[in-house]
Amino acid sequence: MVVGVVNTGRELVFIVNGKSRFGANRAKEAREALEKEGFKVRRFETCVNKETFSRLVKETVESEEPLIAIGGGDGTLRLAAELMAGSNSTMAVFPLGTGNAWANDLGIPLGSAQTARCLANATPELIDIGVANGRGFVNVATFGLTALIVKNLHDGSKSRFGKWVYLPAIIRSLRELRPFNLRVESDSDAYEGQATLFVAAAGRTHAGPFQVTRSSSNCDGKLSLYALDSHDRVGLIKFGLGLLTGMHTFLGEVWSCEAESAKISTSPAKRIIVDGERSETTPLALSIRAAALRVLVPGTQE
Repeated sequence: MVVGVVNTGRELVFIVNGKSRFGANRAKEAREALEKEGFKVRRFETCVNKETFSRLVKETVESEEPLIAIGGGDGTLRLAAELMAGSNSTMAVFPLGTGNAWANDLGIPLGSAQTARCLANATPELIDIGVANGRGFVNVATFGLTALIVKNLHDGSKSRFGKWVYLPAIIRSLRELRPFNLRVESDSDAYEGQATLFVAAAGRTHAGPFQVTRSSSNCDGKLSLYALDSHDRVGLIKFGLGLLTGMHTFLGEVWSCEAESAKISTSPAKRIIVDGERSETTPLALSIRAAALRVLVPGTQE
């Protein structure tokens, strides 16, 4: 849903997480790129801790700034989206992290010049925000294989080695993978059985460019859910190939649905990952805040 134009003066406040992978060394470059594209950066802040970042975003929202650019990785953008949801401010996403999953979902390119050019030609749109145990998320809430991968990442390694660090983490995680008992009760469908992976998405894509389900969207007022019940090598290979072709939810090993809310329990309890960051353990209560956030996107989201 396109919701009009950004303030005609193209003024913005730019808040950067200096702890994100490229936050510190590309913040100035990002600002200059925005100014080159015609934006007037009225206020520019680089934060080094979560508390300062949260305070600045809250203050900026409360002062009813029309346009707020946020620079950082998925965790930074998730927090800003949660703080800005329900306000009259529009967010401009400036990806400066490692995975940049949400920027990919929105169609925002990487690289300061490319990002700024995209934002200069973008329009504000209302999109959905997911809620996982009371915590907002823009991409996915997940557990199982994904949580193992996050656990097996060495502290600080993402900032040094980027996406390559995921490969050994994935290999270790597949060796440790064990099925767990899963129960999903949603307003549209239910699942009970074994699983090795559960994903709930507020957006369209996950794990890079892969569509969550064939009908997933970030502006339809629904969560996209799926569970994988296979843990043997053949089943995992089929699932991987299914992700590449967008057909994974048609596999017999995968259950999926679209829902506005869901309650999930597991045995044993599983660590939940929310937009790439470790959160609490199951049980998990999910819901959707439809059309809760104004964000600049390069085109109408399907």
